[in-house]
This record gives sequence, structure tokens and C-alpha cells, in this order.
Amino acid sequence: MFAEVEGERPALDAFLFRLEIEKPPRSFIQSMEFSFLDPVSHRGFEIRESDPGGDKTAIVLADIATCAKCRTEVFTPENRRYRYPFTNCTHCGPRFSIIDALPYDRANTSMRSFAMCDRCRLEYENPGDRRFHAQPNACPDCGPHLELWDPSGAALALRDQALKQAAAEIRAGRIVAVKGLGGFHLMVDARHTEAVARLRSRKHREEKPFALMYPSLRAVEADCEVSPLEKRLLTSAECPIVLLKRLPQVASRASAIADCVAPTTRTWG
Repeated sequence: MFAEVEGERPALDAFLFRLEIEKPPRSFIQSMEFSFLDPVSHRGFEIRESDPGGDKTAIVLADIATCAKCRTEVFTPENRRYRYPFTNCTHCGPRFSIIDALPYDRANTSMRSFAMCDRCRLEYENPGDRRFHAQPNACPDCGPHLELWDPSGAALALRDQALKQAAAEIRAGRIVAVKGLGGFHLMVDARHTEAVARLRSRKHREEKPFALMYPSLRAVEADCEVSPLEKRLLTSAECPIVLLKRLPQVASRASAIADCVAPTTRTWG
């Protein structure tokens, strides 16, 4: 990246000093070189179009788990992104999985098919907004949406209703295949022994453990031992699968995880 900053020498020195300590939360600086040039009377702040020339050496971040601010928007009824599953900002969301070519601009990603609405465009172009130049920026009015299909490919429900109906199908013991950024994610209710066994049979996966998804850290701690380090991993931006030691299960508890989720190990992922 190339940045050109204009001002008095003390302000420029302060900029160089603050660059490392005030950089965006998910960014890192591999190396930095600077030089002092004659002023050219720049006005305001702008991010110019990427130069297609030169070597393509940019590093594209891996996808980042939804940040706390975006989660708050998704669960706030008054917010225009309420229950919108593709909510993201510069601090979170898809990166590597949507890019087709460098440089990392919207036109080079799978989001190029979705033209931003006026409100999303204002966020994208506002340096004071956390969605400033967030390439996957979208909302229910202009971004991708959900569809629920039956086994023959016929649409059963759209948008938020598709999400609700898919959840109902999982609760009923059915297998739901979610087409995500990196392929298909097969989901069943981990408390439903018959559903887990059926998925194992269809995938010819006799013993290999399945991964679990929990709605909160508190819910994880109800079933597993969680050390301070493991807690940090579970709540990190990378949001990885973490192997945790099981707590003794209470068979009568309605939320008890089926033993066949991980039949040969003492841990859950």
C-alpha cells in the first residue's frame, strides 16, 4: 500500500508514530519505508482506485468472524440489518473466500454482482464509518439473500423466512445443507441422536467426531471445561474449532449432547 500524507513536519512525525499503535484492529504492518517530499497542496482525504500494474504481492486476510458491533446490529429490531445474515464491516466478514483476483477490490470479488444501495454507498465512502471501503458491504435491500430449497431444488422459502424454516427443520431432526462461502456445511441438532446417526450413515463417517456450534460462551461452559486460554481462542476474531474436555453429561437434561457426536473421544470440538 502507498500512502501520501501532507502537513507540517511535527504532524508527519506524529503520524508515523501513531500508525503502528492506532492501525485498524485486524491489520498488521510487515514493513514500512518513508521519505519526505515537496508538498503538492492535497485537499481532504481520499482512497484512489488500485493501480492494476506491478507485481501482485498483496496479502489477503482469511475470513473473520462477525464482530461484536455487527452482531449487535443483527439482533437489534430497529436496525436496518436486523436478522440479515450477510452483515459485515471492515473489522469482520469474508475476505479470502470471496476474492477472484488481486487487488482486493469489490470488482474482483463475488460481491461485484451486487450494486450497493445509496445507504450502503454512503457508509462505504465515509472515512468516519467502520464500513469505509468494506468490500463485502451489503444490506437486505442490495445484498445477497437466503433461499431454502427442497431436495429437488425447488424454493420453499426466501430471506428471513428461509432462515426460520431451516432452523425448524433442524429442530425436527432433519439434515440441512448450508451452501456457504467455502462449500456445503451439513447441520443437524447435536442433541438428536437419530439425526446425528443418520448423518454419519449418509456420509460413511463411522467414528470421526463432528464439530459443535454453540450460541454463547456460557452455553459452552455448561458442557465443557474452558480454561482462560481456551476462552480467548473461542472468542477471538479467528473463531477456530477448539478441542475441550467434556463435563459429565446429565442424560435427563434436555440439552444433553448425543454421545454419537464424538463416540471415541473425551473431548468436543
